[in-house]
Amino acid sequence: MKVLLPFFLLAIIAPALGRDLGELKPLFHSALDFYGKLQRTPTGMYRDSYLVGDDIKQGQRCSTAAVGVGLIALCMEHELNRDPEAPKKALQTLRALNGKAGGFTPSRGKAGFYGHFFSAETGASQSEHSTIDTAIMVVGALFCRNTFDDPGIKKEADLLWNSIDWEVALARPDGSRLHMVMEEGKPKPRTVTQMFNEYYLLAWLIQEAQVQKRAGSKIITIAQMPTWNNDGIRLLAEPRKTPQPSFIIQFPFYLSHPCTLDPRYRKFVLAQGQADRRKGKGHLWGAGAGVTPDKGYVAASYDRNPGRVVSPRIIAGFMPAMPEAREDLLKLSRNSARRLKTPVGDLLPRFSLEKPDWRPMRIESIDFASMLFGLAGIHPDLGMKFFHERSKFTFGAVE
Repeated sequence: MKVLLPFFLLAIIAPALGRDLGELKPLFHSALDFYGKLQRTPTGMYRDSYLVGDDIKQGQRCSTAAVGVGLIALCMEHELNRDPEAPKKALQTLRALNGKAGGFTPSRGKAGFYGHFFSAETGASQSEHSTIDTAIMVVGALFCRNTFDDPGIKKEADLLWNSIDWEVALARPDGSRLHMVMEEGKPKPRTVTQMFNEYYLLAWLIQEAQVQKRAGSKIITIAQMPTWNNDGIRLLAEPRKTPQPSFIIQFPFYLSHPCTLDPRYRKFVLAQGQADRRKGKGHLWGAGAGVTPDKGYVAASYDRNPGRVVSPRIIAGFMPAMPEAREDLLKLSRNSARRLKTPVGDLLPRFSLEKPDWRPMRIESIDFASMLFGLAGIHPDLGMKFFHERSKFTFGAVE
């Protein structure tokens, strides 16, 4: 096994490392700049959405999950030597999250979890203290700790990690039930969810906290995650065994260390892409979350997709595991009518097959992450190796 394992890992990583972005390179640069130039605020936070047609200053509502994605984008900028200020920016963000920025105090509960949405200027929040959004933000801090050779960044990342009581989010010891919202340091009543794939990120962090404290954990592993058969395709299951939005399968693929190179999880990503694609129209597919023509914001699945909205970012998110996804994204990118011109270059927003004249008036930062991650996942200088190495758990011990 010691001889075979390096070759096995190389076989998984090689497809991503050996392929150039080619025509997709401008899309990747625009995606990086979407976070680094459009969504980052002077306080080092990241806006919840890009408001199409608004001025460069944009709105002041930020989201905790968007901060996590923004930090990961900074790590990519650093790896590619695109932004010499990336370490400084990462440190600014982490210090602000730890309450060390003058005039900015992030909204947090007694267990350490952060407000879902908050003010870019003050950190004040009227929204719930969200466990999954806090988890995504902390994963961004983990990436920074593993990317930047900076003692200050490592110190702030450790402080952030140790300031959260992760185990309080457990509703069952094995992580099969998790609390979504905290209130006064305790789980808010009636906010329990069964573990499904986005929440595997939260369960993974709880597992790491337990291993750090007690050298063991009973949290469900990838091999124990439930599955179901959807017309001949074996998919990861959610409690009702119904189709899921594709982004919740993709996020652990990039952000949870166990999922980044595990061939079992990679098969689930491929299966989800195949199930999503067969419900589309040729290269027009991709069911994800975002605004719709008539139903507001919807986390759509391929079986419940109001307006038959196509999400190019979902297609991108499948590229490292699904070669045909890259070809489909290329076809979309070559159609100038599908592009949205922004101050940082062209983006590929969502569009509706039922209402061809409709265009979304905002692009949500957390949902657009699948575009960034997917393009990075086939980048010759990043690839899935980047996500695997940067997500490896190396936070400092609890004092």
